[in-house]
Amino acid sequence: MKHSLSILVTLFILVLGTINTSAQTSAELLIKANRATLERDYSGAINYYNQFIALNPEDFRGYFNRGTTEYNAGKYKDAENDFSKTLNLNPIYKEAYYFRGQCFVKQKKYTLAINDYNHVLSKNPRSVPFLKLRSEAYAINGQMNLALKDLDTAVDLAKLSGDLYKRRAELKIKMKDINGAIRDYSSVEKLMPKYKMVHYIKGNLFLQIDEIEFACDEYKLALDNGVVVADRAYNTNCK
Repeated sequence: MKHSLSILVTLFILVLGTINTSAQTSAELLIKANRATLERDYSGAINYYNQFIALNPEDFRGYFNRGTTEYNAGKYKDAENDFSKTLNLNPIYKEAYYFRGQCFVKQKKYTLAINDYNHVLSKNPRSVPFLKLRSEAYAINGQMNLALKDLDTAVDLAKLSGDLYKRRAELKIKMKDINGAIRDYSSVEKLMPKYKMVHYIKGNLFLQIDEIEFACDEYKLALDNGVVVADRAYNTNCK
C-alpha cells in the first residue's frame, strides 16, 4: 500500500512538473512573440505563436495574437482564418469580430465585414466604435443612406466627438448634401479647435453653392490660422 502510494505521489509530481514547465514555456513564447511584434519582426512573432499554439491548441489567445500579427503584416486571409478560429473557441470575443471585419474590408468583402459588425451591434447597439466601422463599410459598399444612419446614431450617442461630425460631413459631401456638410464642419470647428483646415474646407463648400461672401470669410480665417493653401483660393475668388 505504501509502495503504491509512493508511486502515485511520484507520478503526480512528474505530471505537475510537466504542467509547470509547459506553462512556463508558453508564457516565455508569448513574451518573445510580443517583443518580436513590437520590433515589427512579424515572421519571428508568427513563428513563436505557432509554437504556442502547438502547445495550447485550445487557447484562443494564440490564434488571436497570431491573427493581429498577420494583420499587421498585411496577410489578411491568414489573419481572417485565425480570427475565425478565435471565435470558434471564444464566440463572445468582440475584438476578434473587430479584426476579422477589418480583414474582410481589406479584402473587399464588405458584406461579410458588415455581418461581423452587425453581430456585435446586435448585442450592443450603442457601440460607437462599431457604428463607425459599419458606417465605413456601408459607404465603401455604396450604401450611403445606411452609412449616414449609423453616423447619425453615433453622433446622438457622442455629441462631443468632433471626429464623428467630421466623418459625417465627409459623407454628406459624397452625398451632395453641401449645406449639411457645412453645418457639421461648423460643429467640427467648435469641437476640434486645432483642426485648422476646417475654414478652408468650409470656404470651398460655400463656393460650391455660390455663397462667395461666406467663402471669403472662411478663407480669411484659414489664412489667419496659417493655412497657406487658402491664399490662392482667396486671391482667385475674393479680390
